[in-house]
Amino acid sequence: MKRFDAANQLLLDTLADGHFHSGEELGEQLSLSRASVSKRMAELRRLGLDIFSVKGRGYRLPYSISLLNEKGLKAGLGEKLQLWSEVGSTNDIVKAIREPANGEVVLAECQTAGRGRRGQLWVSPFGAHLYFSMFWQLDSRNAALQGLSLVTGVAVANAINDLLGDGIRLKWPNDLYHNGRKLGGILVEMVGQANGPVNIIIGVGLNVAMPPESAGRVGQPWTDMQQIYNRQIDRTELAVQVISRLREALGLFSEQGLAPFVDDWNRLDCFWGQAVVLKNEKSQQVGICRGIESDGALLLESAGQINRIYGGELSMRSHDNAFG
Repeated sequence: MKRFDAANQLLLDTLADGHFHSGEELGEQLSLSRASVSKRMAELRRLGLDIFSVKGRGYRLPYSISLLNEKGLKAGLGEKLQLWSEVGSTNDIVKAIREPANGEVVLAECQTAGRGRRGQLWVSPFGAHLYFSMFWQLDSRNAALQGLSLVTGVAVANAINDLLGDGIRLKWPNDLYHNGRKLGGILVEMVGQANGPVNIIIGVGLNVAMPPESAGRVGQPWTDMQQIYNRQIDRTELAVQVISRLREALGLFSEQGLAPFVDDWNRLDCFWGQAVVLKNEKSQQVGICRGIESDGALLLESAGQINRIYGGELSMRSHDNAFG
């Protein structure tokens, strides 16, 4: 993991507008030689940034990017956060914090080992999307298992819809979708004793502005917020909104459980009333999706009967395979 020094951060801040900046201009800003500027550009390119140079014009990115602003994050979220330039996984950084507080969060501009459910790679290019992990503690593992994943999805979807405009929906249990394409995912990890408090790490990955060079690495239909809302997204503003709503939702869940979130989850369910296939490694079930109940059970109607399904390593697809 690493943080940029002041010079590299200023270089990034300058290049983020997507315009040309001469090596002479950058050198004067940083009190560096042009050779030193060139060396630092090579360091930034190692992160996957497509910085190119044209003789007589200078350096530029092919498009503008919205960098996370630490002061803005702390103004909106408080001091219990870390912002890193590059990490393996934000979940792993949270695990290493000694005595973390509820709602403590780690964000990163990029991840080199980001992962989703079932260990799948989560493509995490620099300065493009939103990657963060949050710590929370619940009184018992039983409470954590009964609906926590569902609550996280509701909180994140509502945050995006309220900030940017309605349209984001949920695929059980907590994947975020728009018009059949995946926008983001949430990974919930639990550590604790069977009969005591359980520490929870919630990792969130949201596609904000997918770089063309990264798109080919995504193995399923995807979308990003820039496409959906047809404008550049302020990633700092987005992070503050999503993290604030997630903290609020987890506080309510700690006190009242899943019940306050059931109506919202069913309203956001992109498969409600549709024929779906639920699969695990050994079998599959076909039926009509009827949302969830207050205990977290997924309701699947088949042959006139309602079957209650309680998680496990299941994947859901529409019956006609429209969704991945």
